[in-house]
Amino acid sequence: MRGTILHFTVELGSRSVGGVGTYIDELLRVPDPNVGCVCLVPEPPTEPAMDSNLVYAGFYDMDILNRLEFDVAVFHYYGLAYLADDSFLKGRPLAFVVHSVPTTEPWSLLDPYGGNLGIARAFERLCDAAERIVCVSDAERGKLLLIYPDLERKTTVIPNGFSAFGNFPLRLDADRRTFGFLGRADERKGLRELVRAFADVDGRLRIACGDEDPELLRAMRDDIERLELKDRVTWLGRVTGDADKAAFLRSLDALVVPSRWEPFGYVALEALRAGVPPLVGSQGGMLEIVGPDYPYAFDPSRPDEIAACISRFQRDPVDVVREAVQRARNYAAPLTAERMAAAYKRLLLRDARYAPLPAADPPPRGRRFGREGVPISPAVGNASATPKPVRAPFPYDR
Repeated sequence: MRGTILHFTVELGSRSVGGVGTYIDELLRVPDPNVGCVCLVPEPPTEPAMDSNLVYAGFYDMDILNRLEFDVAVFHYYGLAYLADDSFLKGRPLAFVVHSVPTTEPWSLLDPYGGNLGIARAFERLCDAAERIVCVSDAERGKLLLIYPDLERKTTVIPNGFSAFGNFPLRLDADRRTFGFLGRADERKGLRELVRAFADVDGRLRIACGDEDPELLRAMRDDIERLELKDRVTWLGRVTGDADKAAFLRSLDALVVPSRWEPFGYVALEALRAGVPPLVGSQGGMLEIVGPDYPYAFDPSRPDEIAACISRFQRDPVDVVREAVQRARNYAAPLTAERMAAAYKRLLLRDARYAPLPAADPPPRGRRFGREGVPISPAVGNASATPKPVRAPFPYDR
């Protein structure tokens, strides 16, 4: 396989739920003979198709990995840090796309990784090894630089793009009572707060998520039982693939995205493309999708504010809702797969020709949380998932 730019990932949207998988699917949607993707998996095919723009390889299958020809490597997951050395890169530039800084939730500046030294070590190794760090939103770049201010010079933002659905016509009914959640069972996604909010909402909630966190799901089912919501909350399981996601979204009056923090918020963009209003948490990158003045945003830490936002959306006249959601659709219109792919290509090819970055005195290396000597090995998982703390958190929030 040969590609001027090779993207390395551990997930694809057709096989997982998360922003990285959707990103890779959208990237491959834009034909380009000079861009390819390598998906690292525990059990790869015996004979990978090396002439395809998508290759599966095993984590330690260096025979295949060393046959790859490229000018720039792009890593999309801190679990690939074991490849960030010259034995594999051979002097070629590395870019690291930070889809999510892998802190716990909540997190503290004194211990952002909750004692997960291996995660900290791997993430920091990629940040230090990369010539260029790309964040998916201004909000996530701000979070990264709050923890690592010394990385500012080599960090930029390229927002994600989405073109799979085209643009469905806006779907709005006068009676808006069917709401949905689409995503992972992850503490940071705010699903438990959403369930609690529905105690004060006149409507139904359809939940499309997997079983990534059984403990969280048990707690939510207890909440549903305690709040007597069994007749109004429906569990649909994981929904993946463009057709199934579009069908799910089109079955709703609105999608609620109650994430405590969302680095970008692909599902909000998908909802807009599907013609379905998103009701979004205000923390993180989603206001960069819908616009800073979007009226259907809320503080995701407060179930009462989630309920109030849903009720306001239900009460507002159709023409008011239509105008607000159409403004959000217009605001998000530039966020296409084609523009995203073109922005990466411009940035990375420039870095390939002129790497390293223009000479300047590098800032002193800031504080690092990963302990030297902690081994770095392949990590199978979701690049956007929230790690569980391995020790008691500090008694204050970020």
